[in-house]
Amino acid sequence: MKSELEDIRDWFAYLAEARRGYFTSLEKLPPTELSRDRGASFPTILDILAHSQGALWFWFSGCSKDAIPPPEKEPGEPPSVAELRDFENHLQGHIQRYLAGLSEADLDRTVSRKAGHGSSHDCEIPFREVFWHLVEEELQHRGEINALLWQIDVDPPITSWIDWAHKVGRMKDAPR
Repeated sequence: MKSELEDIRDWFAYLAEARRGYFTSLEKLPPTELSRDRGASFPTILDILAHSQGALWFWFSGCSKDAIPPPEKEPGEPPSVAELRDFENHLQGHIQRYLAGLSEADLDRTVSRKAGHGSSHDCEIPFREVFWHLVEEELQHRGEINALLWQIDVDPPITSWIDWAHKVGRMKDAPR
C-alpha cells in the first residue's frame, strides 16, 4: 500500500501533466477568447489559471521559503499563455523537487495562515491539509475552465486520473 506522501506526489504529478494539456489547447485560441471577461471566479480563462498558479506559489512558499523562489518577472496584465506557461515550468520543477525531499513525518508540520489571507482567523495548517487543499483548488478551477471552454464550443483537454495512472504505470490492468 502506498503512503499518503506517495499519493500526494502522484496527484501533483497528475495535475502538472493535465495542466500542460490546457496550455497546449489555450495556445490555439484567439487572444480575444483568452482575454474576454466571462464573469467567472476570475474574469478571464488566463486569470483563472494565474490564480491557480498563485495558490501553488503561495502555499508552497508558506511551507518552505526555499520551496519555490519568486519568479524572475511577474506576469503582465493580463498574463499571456506564454507567460503563464513559463511560470508553470518554474513552479513545477520546484514543486516536484520539494515534494521529493519530504518525508511522511513532514506532513504533520504546519504552516501559519494569518487572518486576512482568505481566512477570518489565524491558524496553523498541517502540510497534508495544504497539499490536499491545493488538489481540490486545482480540480475546482479546472472544472470551471472546462465549462468556459464548452461555452465557446472548445473541447477541454481532459485527462482523467485513471487514464493517467495507467499511462505512467501507477495503476495496472486487471489480470484476465
